[in-house]
Amino acid sequence: MTDRQLESAAKFLCDMAKGVGLITVVGGLASGQSSSTSVGFAIVATVALYAAAFWLEGKLES
Repeated sequence: MTDRQLESAAKFLCDMAKGVGLITVVGGLASGQSSSTSVGFAIVATVALYAAAFWLEGKLES
């Protein structure tokens, strides 16, 4: 992958992490329809997406 593609992929993963966090955690808590399982899954997914984005950004710098 080129540097531009890596940067785009990292930005996309960060945006996906934000989306998962907002939709699942905040949306579920605001509507009162969230369960501990869905909140836990959302937190794990958000952390995994951010970790992948930071890994790509680290790969971009080296």
